[in-house]
This record gives sequence, structure tokens and C-alpha cells, in this order.
Amino acid sequence: MKIRIIGPVVSGKTTLAHQISARTGLTVTSLDGLNWERLTQGDRHREPAERQAILDRVLRQDSWLIEGTQYRSGQAVFDAADIIYVMDLPCWQVYCAIAKRWLQSRAHQAPAQYHELRPYLYWYGQWVTSERQAVMAMLTPYAEKTIILKSFDKINRLE
Repeated sequence: MKIRIIGPVVSGKTTLAHQISARTGLTVTSLDGLNWERLTQGDRHREPAERQAILDRVLRQDSWLIEGTQYRSGQAVFDAADIIYVMDLPCWQVYCAIAKRWLQSRAHQAPAQYHELRPYLYWYGQWVTSERQAVMAMLTPYAEKTIILKSFDKINRLE
């Protein structure tokens, strides 16, 4: 099974990926993990060729589960996927999830990338104003294998 999960920041992509992984045994590949090498002395942004080499290794596997917001260089992932889940939750749910993540990061020792609220609001604004439409257009040829999830309740009941 080859599964791709896409959606805006803080929409439940990683949560859904880990739920599916727990049921199927598939290893989760995070596109953020491909983009950033997390180091104790600070994050390092991987070069495009390095990211692509890692992604190519994942795509050569018999089964995979890839989650992330990034889509511009991922046409091969959509082509190869058996199922594509699109997280398309109501704005108020995503804004609440952003606020919750930010508050939790302030209360606990969370990674530095979670301490700022503004980037999440900006990234979600980008999704709402342009990226959602671009993703949906890109997925048009894959309508038969695309499932759009519009509520956390449906995500939690996903079989």
C-alpha cells in the first residue's frame, strides 16, 4: 500500500499518518523530515538534490506512507500513491489546532519551531488563499484515489 497525506499546517496529517501506521505497520515518512535535518546545534535545510535522493529511496519501496504540506515537487508521489488523503478541515478547526499547538509549546519544552505563532498563521493563510486550490487542481487526474477529509471526527473513524 502506498499512501500520501496532504493538507495545511496543523490539520492532522501527522496524527492520521501515525494512526494508519499503527494499523498497517507502514513507516511514516514526513516531508518536513526530508526538508530539514534536525540537529542539536540547529536545523539544517537540506539541498533539493539531497531531499530528492531521500524521497526517491522511499518511492522505490513496495509500500510507504508519506505525509506533508509540500506538493510542488511531488508529482511522482501522487502518481505512485494508491490512496491520497487531503486534509480539508474547516478554517475554525485549523485555527483552534494552531492555537492549541502554540499554547502547548509554551507550556512544555517543545522544539523551537513550535514556539512562534506567526509562521503557522502565515502558512495556513497561504493554504487558504492559494495552495488549497493549486493542490486540488494538481489532484484532478487522481480523483478516483483521492479522499477528502473534512472533519476530525471522520479522521478518527477512518478505517
